[in-house]
Amino acid sequence: MSTRILIIEDNPANMELMSYLLLRFGYEVDMAANGKQGLEKASFRPPDLVICDLEMPEMNGFEAGTKIKTVLGCEAIPLVAVTAFAMVGDRDKVLTAGFNGYLSKPIFLETFVAQIESFLPIEKRCGRAPVQFHQTSEPALLPEQTGRATILVVDDSPVNLSLFRSTLEPSGYGVVTAGTAPGGGGGGRSTAI
Repeated sequence: MSTRILIIEDNPANMELMSYLLLRFGYEVDMAANGKQGLEKASFRPPDLVICDLEMPEMNGFEAGTKIKTVLGCEAIPLVAVTAFAMVGDRDKVLTAGFNGYLSKPIFLETFVAQIESFLPIEKRCGRAPVQFHQTSEPALLPEQTGRATILVVDDSPVNLSLFRSTLEPSGYGVVTAGTAPGGGGGGRSTAI
């Protein structure tokens, strides 16, 4: 039976990125768009780990995390907070609220899964090799060479890749596109979304 991770996140782009990376590493992923939905999913089928955004509508991450740990009796399930609004003292606040750890956004492609796996017991880790991203367009210059940010877009639809490129390049971003992200060796510089 595979390890199941519940992601509670209201930002669709972050949800897609986190679920994509975890699926590529062999994890089963369940998704909830807010704290209330996450609580319902955790009560229906307790996960092996919960990743929970802190700033969400309807029920914020602090309330959802506390209820998962206390109301559902899932004290042993690792609970990891993620937020884009990192402030001094947040780490202590999330640990006091019952979370086992804290990750700040942006999410880095090369390190995200390893960070999440650090909260899982060894026997629950999938242990696959890290994802290596392969470029399908011409090589992009590094941001320091162009003076602009470079964005990696991974999508198996050529139409979507073209749409992202045509939307981002006029705004001054460098765009590197990839049609797939097959498993394999690691390395390279960090990329975040």
